[in-house]
Amino acid sequence: MRKPILLTILVCLSLFAFAQQEDAEEQRLRDEVYKYFDTTDRLAFEDAVHQLRSYYKTMGKWHEMYTAWENEIVYDINNDHFYSALKKTEDMNDFIVSKDHQDEFYRMDYLMGVFYGTRNNVAMCKKYLDQALEKLQGRKEYREEASNIYMLLANILAFDSPDSATISIDKCISLCEDNRDLSAALQMKCIIEFGKKDRAGFMKAYNRISQIKLSDPKGYNPAYEDYVELGMACFEGRFDDALEINSKMTTRLDQMLFLTKIYDMKGDKAAEAESLKKLLKAREKWSSEISSMEIADISNDFNLEQMRREKEKAYRHMTYVALGACLLGVLFLSYFIWSRRKHLRELKAQNHQLTLARDQAQEADRMKTAFIQNVSHQIRTPLNAVSGFSTILANQIDELADDERKDLARRIEHSAAIITNSLNHLITLSEVDSMNLKGNSEEINCHEFCREIVKEFKPMKQTLGFSYSSSIGHDVTVKSKRSLLKSVIMELLVNAEKFTDEGGITLSSDMKDGMWLLSVTDTGIGIPEGDEERIFGHFTKIDDFSEGLGLGLTFCKNITLRLGGDVVLDKDYRDGARFIVKIPA
Repeated sequence: MRKPILLTILVCLSLFAFAQQEDAEEQRLRDEVYKYFDTTDRLAFEDAVHQLRSYYKTMGKWHEMYTAWENEIVYDINNDHFYSALKKTEDMNDFIVSKDHQDEFYRMDYLMGVFYGTRNNVAMCKKYLDQALEKLQGRKEYREEASNIYMLLANILAFDSPDSATISIDKCISLCEDNRDLSAALQMKCIIEFGKKDRAGFMKAYNRISQIKLSDPKGYNPAYEDYVELGMACFEGRFDDALEINSKMTTRLDQMLFLTKIYDMKGDKAAEAESLKKLLKAREKWSSEISSMEIADISNDFNLEQMRREKEKAYRHMTYVALGACLLGVLFLSYFIWSRRKHLRELKAQNHQLTLARDQAQEADRMKTAFIQNVSHQIRTPLNAVSGFSTILANQIDELADDERKDLARRIEHSAAIITNSLNHLITLSEVDSMNLKGNSEEINCHEFCREIVKEFKPMKQTLGFSYSSSIGHDVTVKSKRSLLKSVIMELLVNAEKFTDEGGITLSSDMKDGMWLLSVTDTGIGIPEGDEERIFGHFTKIDDFSEGLGLGLTFCKNITLRLGGDVVLDKDYRDGARFIVKIPA
């Protein structure tokens, strides 16, 4: 399942049930937390939790205080505020260490397990939850806390590792002390057995749930009731009923995951494969959305810190100016006019420096934001694609047609190429300023150089043609750095293919005014007027949704300048785009 939202809510509420008797003020504060936990009113919830934490801290109830703090972190995780949740987790861990509350050390591992579980990182989730269980050994709270941890483990492992999930849920069931927790655990047991297609195991857990509903209706917990009824419908062959139940699920990823399982039980392999593809795309989209929210949280945190520092700096500056003015007024009254003029000159110079510093900071912030956003999308997205499509090939190889397998293989190869190209750009740009090209030049035969490129570059789009033309002789040579020049031309050809859907790409070789001119011409979308120079800047992209980090033309520009030449856009060409590389002959 995408993430255990219902589970974490139940975990949090059950963690609050640690005392049978309490005073009226404690009950009131806890009721406020319950009131806002399942809402999106983050400010109201945080205010309620902070009041409860302060109360427990004053009363010296440290375990209860940490539990309230933990619920605030889980609330952020449930609402996809992962950056905030991690910061709060670090703060709580530092506080626990400073107080030397060794009995609470397990909480850091538990919260990190919840965090990685929501991000579908099963290995890291299991690692931290296992560490939490180890630290809980011997504690009086072990039974209740361990039950919650095993429930979370079973939820995360349900479909990815059903055998491990079965072990975890059986341990959880053995630790349950009331029917509310037991009924929820048995429902999770049904979900796991459904994923394994084990009808006997499913019915055994289902019958126990039915007994609880009859014998203790008030203690029955319907946390996963819809998922269980969906599984029952599938085992009974009522697939239309299962699809109807699935359509009413509020969590999109859960809906798509169970849809895949329904088609698997039904034996409809084509529908199952199509549903799995949609599930992988939805997971990729969700991951990108989470990354965007994390970037926004980081950016907001950065801006708030910057504003705070600027205010402090302005306050100190004003204090110093006021003290200096008073001192000058008392000691140097006769020089007032001269001092005032001098101060104005200095202030003007300072303002100029501040303006320059502000512009530099804004540009640095823009580049930082562009870098984070581009790397997050252009590295994470193809990695998700490689992972997802590899899973399809591994699990559905016999059900896929030859053209589907070839298409998946091509997509994996394409995504890997995107990652490699992006990393190569970053590495090369970081090293280009320190390159020593003196004495490294080699003699290049212009015609052979171009023919080699023509032989290697093959457009992936079948609708595109590729041609080569030259107006110089076959024996003409120049001195330059062959590998770097080749990488520039190949980058321009790849860039041309990216923005050209129909027509063709042409590589031309000419000599003019002592310069070797290598032109890459395409019939694509072209460069908008006014962006002719901007496109060579770092992380600049005409189309924000196109592949790449926005470093391709920057890479070409920096390399050609280091080779003693340049790369320019032909502004007179309007049928697409034409980039001309100039190399000294």
